[in-house]
Amino acid sequence: MEDNRSRREGAARHLIHIDIGMVIFFIILVYMVFSVAVYVTSRRTDIYEVRMGTLSEDTSFRGIALRQEKLVDSRYSGRINYYNTETDRVRAGGLAYSVDAEGEISDYADADMAAGDYFTEDDLRAFRDRAVRFVENYQNARFYAVYDFKSACASQAQKISNRSILAGIRDLDSTSIHTVKAAESGSIVYSYDNYTGKTFDSLTQKDFDPSQCKKTQLQNGEKIVEGSPAYRVVTDENWSVAIMADSREAAEQLVEEEYVEVRFLKNNTTSWASVESREGEDGQWYVNLRFSNSMESFCTDRFVDIELLSNEQKGLKVPNSSITDGDFFLVPKEYVFEGSNGQQGVLLRVYTGNGSSGTQFVPAVPYSETKDEYYLDNSVLRDGEILQHPDSTEQFTLGKKEKLIGVYYINKGYPDFRQVTVNMQNSEYSIVEPNELYGLQEYDYVVLHADSIRLNKYYKY
Repeated sequence: MEDNRSRREGAARHLIHIDIGMVIFFIILVYMVFSVAVYVTSRRTDIYEVRMGTLSEDTSFRGIALRQEKLVDSRYSGRINYYNTETDRVRAGGLAYSVDAEGEISDYADADMAAGDYFTEDDLRAFRDRAVRFVENYQNARFYAVYDFKSACASQAQKISNRSILAGIRDLDSTSIHTVKAAESGSIVYSYDNYTGKTFDSLTQKDFDPSQCKKTQLQNGEKIVEGSPAYRVVTDENWSVAIMADSREAAEQLVEEEYVEVRFLKNNTTSWASVESREGEDGQWYVNLRFSNSMESFCTDRFVDIELLSNEQKGLKVPNSSITDGDFFLVPKEYVFEGSNGQQGVLLRVYTGNGSSGTQFVPAVPYSETKDEYYLDNSVLRDGEILQHPDSTEQFTLGKKEKLIGVYYINKGYPDFRQVTVNMQNSEYSIVEPNELYGLQEYDYVVLHADSIRLNKYYKY
């Protein structure tokens, strides 16, 4: 009997123990489910701290260099020899080139080089200095500098060989060697392309494709035929770079500035350019940037990479995703006053169930203003509601609205609209005016994604 009683008591204690454990587990489970539900259903938002910054429009362009230039054809056939370093300025009447019909000059130069008098210590020093400057300034993003370095070395080598060639002409008494003098002064260039002679008025979109430019390099000592191009001469220091504008507005904005500062990416130098524009037959707008200096640095280039420096803006930097717009009532300023609680608001005409009417003070903070009107939030006021003038019997019916551009400023978790004036915008950010009366200040916090916000709701961040 006692054994049965003991067994029953033990079973009861075991049952009680299991029940308490299940209850505790159930409580913990309910708490976890509740916590997850609260987390999932609670409104959260990402915020952005507004800071001062700068922004530039996409102002990098690859333009076409336009110059006053001429192709000078050879007057003889044979092997041509040049006597100026490329981009040097040759004077009218100065020696431009010679043509050796029989190859006598080449034989003389080869013999001079074999004698060991062809390359001096000064020549070696010049090559070494040029190579050091190239290595110090090289950037992977500007690989084209390799070709400029190659051309510069070729010109330097040509200058060295000219010494021997000139000596050969003086020493050799031959009727097969013809010397030619320059007809006019200018910077001499030993290449030409199918863009020579193009003008700003004749450019089309197709011309801005570098693959359309067919360049021919002239080499010292190569064979030339009478009537074929011997060299190119740039006769005027004034030149220009033509670019394609993104839109008519962009072209007109540049023209309005009259002068813009330009950075040349080739050598990182800057220069000021005057501006003109035109619309092509294809509807594309073209801008011509005219320079009065730096021509010699670019007279070998047809396509020039540049940046426009005049379109940089400084101000408060705000993500574009933060910017939105909203409708606001326009209310005469005399209807907005400060209530007894220190808040600004309006007197709203209200009606009771028995048909009697009265007024009720409704807080309404202005979000912007004109000379005579305030912009009031339409979330607390409705179309057709009547406002009572605080000092007279005059009334005003709500209805007139206008949009404001702004952001949602987070203050203690509640979003509040703040007007902004956008001065510049790219694909990701905008520069807005700082410290406006109804605007933003540095270190304010704004909602990162304005389209996720519902007013009068509390948000965690």
